[in-house]
Amino acid sequence: MDKTPCLIDTNVPLTANGNNHLSLSCQLECSITLAEIMSNGVLVLDSQWKIIKEYQNKLYPAKPGMGNNFLKWVLTHRTNPKKISYVTITPRLNTQDDTEFAEFPEHSGLKSFDRADRKLVAAANAHIPKAPIYQAADSKWLGWRAALRECGIEVKFLCKEELAILHQKKTGSPLLPG
Repeated sequence: MDKTPCLIDTNVPLTANGNNHLSLSCQLECSITLAEIMSNGVLVLDSQWKIIKEYQNKLYPAKPGMGNNFLKWVLTHRTNPKKISYVTITPRLNTQDDTEFAEFPEHSGLKSFDRADRKLVAAANAHIPKAPIYQAADSKWLGWRAALRECGIEVKFLCKEELAILHQKKTGSPLLPG
């Protein structure tokens, strides 16, 4: 892995901990990715700590597991600019909650994008250059990948084959290549 800054969806460390339905090979892939980021990577976070707070709601740095170790690493290195790159995401005024951001791309294909994950996309879009997002367990992201790509945001699917099967089961339509 290179030093390209990236974002990590919370389901990546959760999968590394074995906290979902994905295979052991997917858990291993998530664990390896997290280990590479902790050793050699740069993690992008928002300066308001929205991403860290989500990690803290679902991960436990005092418990065993690679995902929990990842949160411990984040908290340990949160002030190290060689390991963590912060961006500002701006909540939109006059919205009902704090899940809409000025940095979230305007694209018709993203109108139904999961509100809880908009902070990741906003942070990826705010980073210069735009940072890729690692995704493991949310098959809905496969449906948004083309729109995100059109906005210049890359999603790196760690368990793409398994997600494609889940996506087809949920939507009833096969996933298009790409």
